[in-house]
Amino acid sequence: MPDAVQLIGEEKDFSSNVIDYFKDILNSKPDRNDVDINMNYHIVSVFGSQSSGKSTLLNILFNTNFDTMDANVKRQQTTKGIWLAHTNELNTSSDSLTKTNDIFVLDVEGSDGAERGEDQDFERKAALFALAVSEVLIVNLWENQIGLYQGNNLALLKTVFEVNLSLFGKSFDPLKNNKVLLLFVIRDHVGVTPLSSLSESLTTELENIWATLNKPSNCKDLSLYDFFDLKYVGLAHKILQNEKFIDDIKSLGDSFAFNISNMDPMKTRGIDRTTDENKIIEPIFKSNYHRQNLPMESWSIYAENCWNLIENNKDLDLPTQQILVAKFKTQEFVNEALQLLLDEFDKVITDDILINKSMLIEKLLLLKNKTLNYYIDHASHYTNSIFLEKKTVLINEIDKIFKPKIDFYLNHLIGILINQLKTSMKNYNSANNNNSPFVEKLNANIKDTNLAFEKDVKEFQKDQLIDEKTFDELLINFSKLIKDNEKSLREAHLNSIINRINKTLSIKFKDSSINLLSHPEIDVWDKVLNMFNITLTRILVNYKVETTREFNEKDGFEYNNEKYSEAVEDEYDFHLGFNKEKNSNIYKQIRGNAWKTLDNIIHDYLKEDSILSILKDKFETKFRYDENDTPKFWKNEIEIDQAYKVARDYSIGLLDILSIAKTKDNVEIIPDVQLPKDDDEDAEDDDIYQDEFGIYHSQKFSHILNELQKENILKKFRKQINLSVLDCKRSTVRSTTHVPIWMYALLVVLGWNEFMMILRNPLYVTLSLLLLVAFYFINKFDLWGPVLNVSQSIIGETRSTIKEKLRDFVLDDGELSKMPSSPEPHSNTASFQSQQEKQHYTSSGTSRKASNPVRLDSPTLQSQASQTLSAPTTSFSPIQSTAPAKEDYINEKVEIQHVPPYSAITE
Repeated sequence: MPDAVQLIGEEKDFSSNVIDYFKDILNSKPDRNDVDINMNYHIVSVFGSQSSGKSTLLNILFNTNFDTMDANVKRQQTTKGIWLAHTNELNTSSDSLTKTNDIFVLDVEGSDGAERGEDQDFERKAALFALAVSEVLIVNLWENQIGLYQGNNLALLKTVFEVNLSLFGKSFDPLKNNKVLLLFVIRDHVGVTPLSSLSESLTTELENIWATLNKPSNCKDLSLYDFFDLKYVGLAHKILQNEKFIDDIKSLGDSFAFNISNMDPMKTRGIDRTTDENKIIEPIFKSNYHRQNLPMESWSIYAENCWNLIENNKDLDLPTQQILVAKFKTQEFVNEALQLLLDEFDKVITDDILINKSMLIEKLLLLKNKTLNYYIDHASHYTNSIFLEKKTVLINEIDKIFKPKIDFYLNHLIGILINQLKTSMKNYNSANNNNSPFVEKLNANIKDTNLAFEKDVKEFQKDQLIDEKTFDELLINFSKLIKDNEKSLREAHLNSIINRINKTLSIKFKDSSINLLSHPEIDVWDKVLNMFNITLTRILVNYKVETTREFNEKDGFEYNNEKYSEAVEDEYDFHLGFNKEKNSNIYKQIRGNAWKTLDNIIHDYLKEDSILSILKDKFETKFRYDENDTPKFWKNEIEIDQAYKVARDYSIGLLDILSIAKTKDNVEIIPDVQLPKDDDEDAEDDDIYQDEFGIYHSQKFSHILNELQKENILKKFRKQINLSVLDCKRSTVRSTTHVPIWMYALLVVLGWNEFMMILRNPLYVTLSLLLLVAFYFINKFDLWGPVLNVSQSIIGETRSTIKEKLRDFVLDDGELSKMPSSPEPHSNTASFQSQQEKQHYTSSGTSRKASNPVRLDSPTLQSQASQTLSAPTTSFSPIQSTAPAKEDYINEKVEIQHVPPYSAITE
């Protein structure tokens, strides 16, 4: 086991060999009880000026082997750092060394040494450390140093006391009465000045020091004696009184050994504890000095923690006078240099230079070098550490002054680069370039932008106009700005893609869906759904990702797009650099917009009027045309009724198809994604809403018509188709009502002479041929209407002329002026027509019996009669018939009655 180990080195590092040193001590005492070994030990430190005999005192008193100075060679520093030695033997008044409990002795480097000069940092920290870990702190001083402030280390003790309170005073508990013994060993005490007088002087100085300390709040009312016990011992001159010097040390050893033996204070191992003056020696070690209460093996950890706490404390770094002067003067030169810079800065850095990188760097470098040169010329001869420290401060201040101008240029540069990036991507969108994906073009432009910015910033860093930390911060901030713009550019391009797709879908859906819905079949919604999927797939084909999967024996399917349509769910990549989940969300958004577009188109088109028109058109087609699209020729009313029933049922069936969107398998069509809400829609609304007419509708995609709307459509539909059926039946009646054949035979028999007279007369023959030819062409081209109108007009005009002549003849001039105006020609025409109808109905004699007789006062009949009589193109027929427009006209027959003229009906 070594005699001593260095606890703290010269460079203030705590030794790692201390733990092994304690283990060796424990292993060397196998016969000792473990508790005694770990707990029965004491810590003693020595503190004092360099070359004052501290190590010599410890070696004689504790039988240690610390290095000592050889005064015959040279007076110099011997102990460097703090050394630790173990002992269990004391030099006492007995003839042999006295065995004691374990004592660990700390030999602390002396203070005020020439080797460290004005650097008092270590001696302060060493003294504070010794005070913190020791039970007894031996203060070694010469008698002639008493009364001095620096010479007896009182200034150092003041600093140590104050820092000790700041570090350890907060945890101080007066009730525990933990103290440290300050043992003042007065060297070379020849006895001229009594020891009591010297003790009184030192005590007074210590109390004065304590009174001037800055104490923590919990220690303000505590005195010096709450923390320390004071003891004073005098030692004779080592060289002049060597024997007495040894005896004095042995007497001191008796005091150290007294408390350790735990025996009779008057007799312990044959040592006489009384002096010549018959005074009992007081013991050194007391129970309240042992503060740590730690096992021996843990003391090194405690000591290391204390040293780290002391080492990191800035209160001990008190500057020397030389350093104070250096700090003051260098700071003065810093201020002068900065003022010189400010005086010229605004004159040199003008607005036109701020956007010119080369000129800006050149001018800033010129100003910076001029400022630094002024400081270097005036402050370089002061303490180098302070000079360099203040130079760093000056550079930082210069950078702060330069920063706004550099930031102005960089912001200008950033604006240019961002605009270039946006312009480049805008041109890409305008060109509609499909050669390279958007994300590749965007990443390439961003890379170029970052490189351009980094290149300019590096030029400022290369010339030390910005430091490394600022350079990194600028790149990080610019990168964040680029990411924000990148995000906005991606979103803008995504919006353009979605808008373009929505516009295309709207056009294609409108054309295709309206074409399908205007010609509905039982599978019309299957076709609409198929059209929807095909159209959307074709539009998104450029963004589709080809996904295949090889044959899997477990499920038995080979997933291949070409062979199996059910293989895998389609994946899309919109070339924006998004991940799979984001692309999937975009696809769902587009698909939702597509469903919404289709929903709007369908609901806008399939209104009540549109559906009614579709049903009427389908009814007319089914009713009037056969399977080959050939017009039907009705022979009787039974055929009309059968065709009516088929066409009506078919059309009403289409109403059920158009009222709700469902497949031919009767499965309601529901969008597979959430439909986006319109701006005027309440997100919390349910699927039912009320329109402006008070009718409730469903907001579901598949619900086109509600029951009330269907009822209204059916009511209007039946009325319209009944009118069509009535028109057809009228035409059937007109075509089937003709002159019997026997009438023609009778006409030939009775008019034979007239026929022969015409045949014998060429004039009659020619006139007959002309009439026959005229009749043929009139009948061929269906000109009976115009002929009838012309005839009626001629007859009416003739009658009016005759009446006017009769009035002129009968009445005199006075009566003539009082007469009302002549009736209109139309009245004559109507009268003539009424007479013709009367004659026809009188001579007809044919009538048909129907289940429901015709009501002459019906508004429908009046309307039909008005239309028939007022239409200019209606051909004249000797037989006129009307029938009511009755709903659900199925298996009904029309009764032909003698109808009075229109004038009678209206009356």
